[in-house]
Amino acid sequence: MDQLKYIYTLFVSNLLISLPFLLLGIVISSGLLVFVDEHQLVAKLPRTRILAVIIGSSLGFLLPFGQYGNLPIVRRLLLQGLPIPLCVSFLVASPTVNPFVINNSWQVLGDYPRLVFLRILGVWLISIVVGLIFSAYPEKFAVLEDSSSPVNSRSALVHSGTIIAHSETFKPLHPSGNLVYEYQVNVSNSSDIWQKLWLFFDNIIREFIELGSLLVVGVAIATVCQSFLPQMQLLEWGTTPLNQLLAMTVFGLVISFNSLNSAYFLTPLLSSILYGSGLVFLLLNSLFNISSLILLLGIVRIKFASYIVILTAQLILVLGLTINFYIS
Repeated sequence: MDQLKYIYTLFVSNLLISLPFLLLGIVISSGLLVFVDEHQLVAKLPRTRILAVIIGSSLGFLLPFGQYGNLPIVRRLLLQGLPIPLCVSFLVASPTVNPFVINNSWQVLGDYPRLVFLRILGVWLISIVVGLIFSAYPEKFAVLEDSSSPVNSRSALVHSGTIIAHSETFKPLHPSGNLVYEYQVNVSNSSDIWQKLWLFFDNIIREFIELGSLLVVGVAIATVCQSFLPQMQLLEWGTTPLNQLLAMTVFGLVISFNSLNSAYFLTPLLSSILYGSGLVFLLLNSLFNISSLILLLGIVRIKFASYIVILTAQLILVLGLTINFYIS
């Protein structure tokens, strides 16, 4: 009974930590849908690889919503036709490269300035490398089933989303597939503020139901795994640089924190672990813990998500190993 109470308390606390960031991301996603003309947005952004990944890796300063809030924003950017390298570099960098996490890292890990520096610089460089690699990824579009619709395609990398299309006259809401709704008017250019607000709040509700349910499932799975994770045994096993890095990798994937709270978990361990192992925990936990992984898989296609996770995790582990063996 005590174990069930502990699991329930842990589940509620993890969910309360995550939901506000997801909701903020959904609000921004809905704002981009309704109030921003996607054609002008795409036209103003650079299509060159280097500039796209640099802008994407720096967008966290404008949209600092962590690994839960950035996922609905990434889906919206992909649906609106932004370059894949920009979206991928934003996905990787934004949970860490944003003013709140940088300030939090300095306050919590201020006694270890080198680790703070490596955390920010490391994930920024990794996001640029991953974005550049994904610049060779082919941009595919899925043709919608309703051929009479003025929206004839959308990004094939996402499972669902909301689309606003250009049209001369307004027509009612038209559903096409699972959570793909085509509003037959460019609302961003419309002067009817009530129409805009209705679509804005309608999209918030729809996305929150869809993504919130995924987050609840992810947090539930992460909570059960965290409850039965043999933490002390893993720490005792991690006596060599390699074993220690593997142990911190497991902690990073299983423990359901966000990029703000992961530093608090790590602080008591820093006197007994190497910098590279601590860095791997900070980066993996901020990007790919179980909760955010399930949310990512619910938003983008499995193949695309797998490429992002595997490639980014490999670069993080290589960075951690290099620091453990040659710098620490």
